[in-house]
Amino acid sequence: MKSDKFFKWVWNLNGLVLFSGLIIAILFVFYQLASVIFKDQILVKQTTLNLAQDDNKEENWRLGYPHKISGTDFYFIALESEKLFVEKSEVLGIYNEFGGSSYKPTRSKNVLFINSITNNSVWLFKSIEQLIIDIMPLVDDEFNERSATRAISYEVINSDTNLDNKLDNTDNRTFALSKVDGSNYTEIITDYNRIVESGLNSDGELFVIFINNNVVYSMLVDLITFEILSKKPLPKVGG
Repeated sequence: MKSDKFFKWVWNLNGLVLFSGLIIAILFVFYQLASVIFKDQILVKQTTLNLAQDDNKEENWRLGYPHKISGTDFYFIALESEKLFVEKSEVLGIYNEFGGSSYKPTRSKNVLFINSITNNSVWLFKSIEQLIIDIMPLVDDEFNERSATRAISYEVINSDTNLDNKLDNTDNRTFALSKVDGSNYTEIITDYNRIVESGLNSDGELFVIFINNNVVYSMLVDLITFEILSKKPLPKVGG
């Protein structure tokens, strides 16, 4: 009889220990989840930067991920906004956050170039009154991290071509180049519809296929002078 009471007591004790362990495990899981959530919120509040004035907080600015420019000592960082267009009637400021776990891919409105040797930095544009929808280093061999970068190419929207008082993805685009440090920004083609393909040929020149007013063109650009060497419409079948 006593042994039955003893085993019953042991059984109740084991049940209590198991129940307590289950409660502790559940609390631990909730603690970890809460830590992650509140950590993200704290990071957002603590990583606010004062790059310039933005009194209305309309843009929700952030600095994107730093990209090393292959074969150079330069990095570029896009200044991005969750606002997907530029209102031409407004003059907006520069603001805010630097990447982190809250980072979301957004639209770029300027680019910062930083020299990792001298620690000097420069903005590509003097304003944020344009949209940069593509930034691409032109590299000899994209699969070799030490391969030389010849230039940087951009697709930019800076004209309200559909007259809706804002710049967005429905407007025509400008294709431009700069040196790897962001200098010598040069517009190559303007008011076109879309770049189909661009890349370096075996002579180190930039080959581009683009569409403008429903006509497809091919083009060669010298990456030293940024001059157009050749531009012509693709031939029609039977033409």
